Formats: sequence, C-alpha cells, structure tokens
Amino acid sequence: MKNNRPNILIIYTDQQRWDTIRYAGNPNIITPNLDDLASRGVLFKNAFSNAPVCMPSRMSMLSGQYPSTLGVCCNGIEMPEHIPTLATILGQYGYSTANIGKLHFKNHSNRDHREPYPSYGFDTLIISEEPGCYDDAYIKWVELQNPSAVDSCRSDTPPEWTGKPIRKNPRNTHEPYIFEGPENLTHSCFVASEIEIFLRSHENLHKPFFAIAGFYAPHTPLNPPKRFVELYNPDNLPLPIMNKDENKLELTDIQWQKIKAYYYALITHVDEEIGKILRVLDETKQRNNTIVIFTSDHGEHLGDHGAIQKGPPGYDSCIHVPLIISIPENQNNGSITNELVEAVDIAPTILDMCSVQIPPFFQGISLVKIIRGEKHKQRKSTFMESRIPFGKSWKTIRTKDFKLCISNSAEELLFDLKKDPNELQNRAKVKNYQNVLMDMRKELLSRWFKIEKQYPLKTGQY
Repeated sequence: MKNNRPNILIIYTDQQRWDTIRYAGNPNIITPNLDDLASRGVLFKNAFSNAPVCMPSRMSMLSGQYPSTLGVCCNGIEMPEHIPTLATILGQYGYSTANIGKLHFKNHSNRDHREPYPSYGFDTLIISEEPGCYDDAYIKWVELQNPSAVDSCRSDTPPEWTGKPIRKNPRNTHEPYIFEGPENLTHSCFVASEIEIFLRSHENLHKPFFAIAGFYAPHTPLNPPKRFVELYNPDNLPLPIMNKDENKLELTDIQWQKIKAYYYALITHVDEEIGKILRVLDETKQRNNTIVIFTSDHGEHLGDHGAIQKGPPGYDSCIHVPLIISIPENQNNGSITNELVEAVDIAPTILDMCSVQIPPFFQGISLVKIIRGEKHKQRKSTFMESRIPFGKSWKTIRTKDFKLCISNSAEELLFDLKKDPNELQNRAKVKNYQNVLMDMRKELLSRWFKIEKQYPLKTGQY
C-alpha cells in the first residue's frame, strides 16, 4: 500500500539573520532561489529561535521541546540519545530519514570526527559540523572530488579544539577572506551534492522522506568564493546599527561594510546551492509532494550594537531568524505573515502536515492554520533562553511591541519595539515604562511556568 504522506525537506542554515532575504524586504541582498521559494510558500517575518546558539536551538527545534526542558541551554551539552526527535517519530510512520551536513547534537571540541554519530532516529547521517577543520565527511568528499584540493579547503580549528590544531585561516566575523579552494568544493556544495544524491535515490520509491540539508554557512569563517564577493559593492551596503559607545572592536565604516558584503556573499552562495536542490525536486517530479521548510538556528549580530556572531538573547540580531514554509498547491502561497512564531513550533507543524499525532510532550503549536490563511489563535509572545550551568543565565520575552530580557544577576533590558525597533535605548528604569515593565514581567513568568518541564507525571493520588 502506498504511503500518501508528504515528503519533508528542511533547509537549515547556521547563523543567518532574519533580514537577509530580498523577498522579505532587503533590496541589498541577492537571493533569487529563496525569493522563489517564498513566492511558493509563506514567509514568516517574526520567527524567533528559542536559544541564541547552535546546540540548544537545534535540539529544541528538532525535538519540539524548549531548551530548558531538554536541560540544554548552551553549547557544550550533548543531546540525550533517549529523547525522541522528528526523525524518530516520522521513522515510525514509514519515513526514510536523513541529515546531511551540520546537526550539532554532539560536541565538536573533544571528539574524533571520523567516528560514527548516534542515529538520533536518522537512517542516513552524513555529518560535517564545520567546514575544513576536522577529518570528517566533508574533507573525505573533497578528497574524493580532488585530492590535491584538500589543503586549500581547510580552515582553522576553533580555540576549544583539543586535538592537533590547524592554523590556516581566521574564524572571526571581522576577518573575512576569499575561499582558497575550487568554487565547487565549498562546504555548501558538499551539502547540496549529498542531499541531491539522497533525493534522486527516492525518485521511484513509494516511501516518503524526511531530510535535512544542514548548511554551515553563513556561520563564520566568512570565506565565500570570489565570484560571490564580486556581486557586492561594500560601499552600497548600510552600516551596522549601534550607539556611539558600542563599537568595542573599533572597526571603521569600511571594515563593517566589507564584513556585511562577505556575509551576504556567503548567503548568495548558499542560495545558489539551494536552487540546485529545488531543481532536483522538480526534475524527479517530487516537488508536488514535498513540503520545503527554510530556516536558520540563530542569527548574527553583524556589527549591530558593535557585536559579532551571537550571544545572550538580548537583541533581535542573534535570535530573529528567517522562516519560509512551502506547501504545494496552498492557496495562501506567496503571502507574508507578521505572526509571532518560535522555532519550537516547527516540529508540531511538520507532524500536523504529515497527519501524525502530535505527542503531548511537544511544547510548540502547529502553524498549519497560519500557513493556509485560516482563522487561528495568535501567539502573544515568544520566549528565548540562555544558561551556562552555575553561570550567566538569561530569559527573554518578546511581544510585537516590547521585549524584556532578565538575567540571573537581576539585570533588565526593556525595549519599546515600536518607538525603538533597533533596540538602542533600555527603558527598564524609565518612569513612564514601569507599568509596561510589570506587564512584561508577568508575561515572562506566565510563559516560564508553562514551559517548565511537567514530567514525570503522577502515577497515583499519593
């Protein structure tokens, strides 16, 4: 009997801001394939990661549970193997499941990347967590394509790496450079090439697939191929938004514009590879039965507030992410919604679209009614969190009009998003905002209680 459930393809980038798609209103970036996908889907302008760094964000999104429920609110804590993921659940319904590229359920720093991953419910795992700094699936792929190019595709190991270090190219946002290897051998090309093989292998199978294309870009290092850098004139790009005293790196305007140009170039390169993936769906006649989801695990400050990369969930630049959900033959395709949504909503949405019961331990809400343009209950706020065990902790609540961030040291940031969308003025101690501050504290506590882990359940009255 044929399984009539749809295919699911998640295109998952790393460290990509929400404002980096032309269709979403950025005239300075070149993203024709993402624009086309948005025109054939629904673009969410107010989508937020539940954590501002990779591991908790990815685990939360793919398990349908908040980071604190999982017990993972920072990098460096591995995903418990007993927790069900989307792959686990969909596999039980006959899906072929795959993750190709970055997953980041295990630590990078102290692991031999030649060793196999735990399955986490995936039938196919071709893992490469970072481009060129480990002996992983990406380096082996480069070796297969062109053995002499391996060294030119390398990048520095991170400072936390416990093995033999590679010192070749920088890793910081403020140190962009041109990719040294052949253009067709970038990590983005590797992900697209391997996912294309997976998709073609399912052309004639009467079995649905759930697949993740785990791109590493535009995460640092900012090293796009030269062709994509040449598409951008840094002089034409807007400067980061910051107060006068926030430029702690003391970079010039020209340096900040160059950083943005290289970041945009990486995104345009990924966009081109996404186009190749989507064309394979068309060529294999699988597009009409495939739901395509594009998003990122968190953002990138990119100079806003003088910061780079990511950090605590105080500013939109590191927690506000792009989200496109494309369902074939949906009458609401091409629309843009301003509804508040969270990454934790993606898992229940996928199960809902696949006619699979949503487990009671999932904590997000299905977005299917929004996607179809139907009447729905609006989310009042989004919730973000970050915690270093026995260290710095943040909880953030964001409505459409205000954002409140509170740390475990009692530091508070309150932003009026209507009057100050760039979050330049902290109003937590402003007299006229004390009622707003109290309302936002109540909303944060209310969400915190709802998010708090409810298991194990009672098994008797006493």
